[in-house]
Amino acid sequence: MGKSYPVVSAVQYSPIASKVLLGAKESNLSAADTLLANAIGHALTFFVKNYGGGDLVGIPSRRSATRKRGRNFMIEIAKSVAATQSTQSFDILQHTRSVRDQSQLDAQARTHNIAGAFCVSLKSSKSATLGNTQPLIIVDDLITTGATLAEAIRALRTAGFAVIGAVTGAVAKPLR
Repeated sequence: MGKSYPVVSAVQYSPIASKVLLGAKESNLSAADTLLANAIGHALTFFVKNYGGGDLVGIPSRRSATRKRGRNFMIEIAKSVAATQSTQSFDILQHTRSVRDQSQLDAQARTHNIAGAFCVSLKSSKSATLGNTQPLIIVDDLITTGATLAEAIRALRTAGFAVIGAVTGAVAKPLR
């Protein structure tokens, strides 16, 4: 990619953060969704103050995870955050192929697993307003190695969008 992008995370990943993220992601707990959305909103406020504003793009779940959960978790969270932050959220990233769950993969395997896995789809009706969009800020629940964020940035830039960085609910210690 060549260029580095700022990433602002609300909290350090911990056993408590893990429970909140899993409660939102896997158990669809509204209280956990609220905590995660508030954390990401806090990170976004800091991001905007220091790096500028933009519209939000959530990282999509794998298709199998979306079917299992009955929702596309981060897309919903990004929309919730946008509603409280006077910005827009666009559901324009999609998977082009199957990827493995990354939770048990090391940094190199994560990079290989996600490389080339996203593309931009402008099929949603709301995306018609994307022609007038601000720069984009990627939204995810957790950053571990940065592989998913790097792939999202690649896909968005390839489609001609300006990406200025990312916000996440939590940041994990880097994997080796």
